[in-house]
Amino acid sequence: MAMRLWLSLTLAALMAASVPAQDARSVLQAAAKAMGVENMRSIQYTGTGWQGMVGQNFAPDRDWPRVDLTSYTRTIDFDTMSSREEYVRAQGNNPTQGGGAGFPFLTPQKVVNFVSGNSAWTLNAQGQPVAQPGAAELRQIEILTTPYGFLKGAMVPGANPTVVTRNEYGQRVHVVSFVALGKYRINGTINAQSLVHRVQTWIPNPVVGDLYYENVYTNYRAVNGVQVPRFHQHQDFDDGGHQPNVSGGDHAFGLETISDVRLNVPNAAVAVPEPVRTAKPEPVRVQTQKLGEGLYLLAGGSHNSVAVDFNDHVVVIEAPLNEERSLAVIGEVYRLIPNKPIRFVVNTHHHWDHLGGIRTYVHEGATVVTHEANRPYYQEVLRARPWLLQPDRFALYPPEEWSEGYIFETVREKYVLTDGSRVVELYNIQGLPHAAGMLIAYIPREKIVVQADLYNPAAAAPNANNRAFQRNLQRLKLDVATIVGIHGNPAPMAQFVGFVNKTN
Repeated sequence: MAMRLWLSLTLAALMAASVPAQDARSVLQAAAKAMGVENMRSIQYTGTGWQGMVGQNFAPDRDWPRVDLTSYTRTIDFDTMSSREEYVRAQGNNPTQGGGAGFPFLTPQKVVNFVSGNSAWTLNAQGQPVAQPGAAELRQIEILTTPYGFLKGAMVPGANPTVVTRNEYGQRVHVVSFVALGKYRINGTINAQSLVHRVQTWIPNPVVGDLYYENVYTNYRAVNGVQVPRFHQHQDFDDGGHQPNVSGGDHAFGLETISDVRLNVPNAAVAVPEPVRTAKPEPVRVQTQKLGEGLYLLAGGSHNSVAVDFNDHVVVIEAPLNEERSLAVIGEVYRLIPNKPIRFVVNTHHHWDHLGGIRTYVHEGATVVTHEANRPYYQEVLRARPWLLQPDRFALYPPEEWSEGYIFETVREKYVLTDGSRVVELYNIQGLPHAAGMLIAYIPREKIVVQADLYNPAAAAPNANNRAFQRNLQRLKLDVATIVGIHGNPAPMAQFVGFVNKTN
C-alpha cells in the first residue's frame, strides 16, 4: 500500500510538473495570435520618446536625468537574433542639472547600435563600425524583452516555458517564464486580453549586482495587423518604499508615440562587419605615469586613478568602472609601492562609472572616503542586493566589518589625509550642475588638483561644469600648477584657464 501511494504521488508530481509547460504554450500561442506575432519574422518600428541616463543622476535619491529621443527606429530580425537601433537624442526641455555621459547635450547626438548573435557594435562619427563585445548579451536581452521578442523567445524549441497565474491590474493574469542564454530568467506578464503587459529580467551590473530590468507595455493599438504599445522601461528601482529614499533612479526609456510599423521587412537581418567579427576584447591595461615622489597616475583606459604613498599606507583616488579594472590597478599599486596596504580609497562622486570598483577596494580592506550625502546609498550598494549573475569578490567572500559601518569616512566641505609629511586635501565643489557632493583632491607638495568630469583637455568648448570648477578653485585659493583628470591627460593650470576663458 505504501509503495502504491508513493508511486501515485510521484506520478502526480510528474504530471503536475508537465502541466505548466503545456499551459504556457497555450498562453503564448493565444498571445501570439492576438498580437499578430504568429507569422512575424522581423519587425521595424519608428517613433519618438525619451531616454534616461542610467547611473548618472544628480544625487543618489534622484531619478535618472532625461533627454528627448527626437527620432527612434529599431529593426529586429528574429531568425538571426539581430537588431539595428538608431536614434537621435537632444536635451529638449528637460532640466539640465544633474547628469553625466555628456549631459546636458549642447547639440543633438546620433547613436546607431547593432547586435547579431554574439557580435555587437556601434558606428562612430565617421560611420565606421566599432566593436562592443561586452554589449552583445544585453542587446540580445533587449530583443527578448520587447513584447514580440518575448513571445518568440519563449516559444523556441528548448525554451521550456512555465506559467503561473495571479491577480494583477484588476484581473487574472498569466506570468510566463523561461531562461535565456543559459542564465537570464525572463518573465512576461500576459493580461486577460492576451497582450504582453510587462517583461522583466535581471542583468549584471558592477555597482548594484543583479540590476532589475523591466519593460511595461500599455495603450495597445492595432497598426498593420500588429498590436503596438507604448513602451516604458525601468532600470533599477526607486527605493521610495523606505524613508529616507536613498536610491531614486529607475526610469530609463520611453517610446511614447510610434508613428510607423513594418512587418517582415526586406534585409532585416544584420550582417556582421569583418572588423567586428575578428575583434578581440581589449585587455585591461594600466599605464603608470609618475607625477611626483610617491605619486602616480594609473591610466591606460577610459578612466584613471591616482595612487599616493604615505608613511605606512597608500591612498588611491577613484575606483572606476568595475572589479576587473580595480584589481588591475590594485596590482599595479602594490608593484609600485610594495609592502603597504591600501588604507583609503577616495571617491569623487556617485556616478556609476566612478563607483564600479568601490566594492573591490572595500574587499581589499580600504576605507571609503566620500561626501557625506553618498553614505546611505553606498551602504545599500554594499549590502542590499543579490549578486548571482556575475558575483564579485565582495559577494563571494564578504568581509566582516562592512556591515558595522566602519568602512566610511565622510566629507562635508573639507577633509585632510596626512601622515605629518604627505598631505592630501579633499574639498566639496559647490554650485556644480554635474553632480551633488563632488570632491576634488588637492596635493600641495606637487600643486596638483585631481578632479573627475570637471575638465578634459580634449574638450572642444567650455561648459557650466568647467566654469563651476574654476570658481571653486578661486574660492578655495588653491595654488595649482597641474590639473590631473580621471579622464584624459594631465594639463597645466594655465591651459585650463585659457580654455575656460575662450569666447568662441
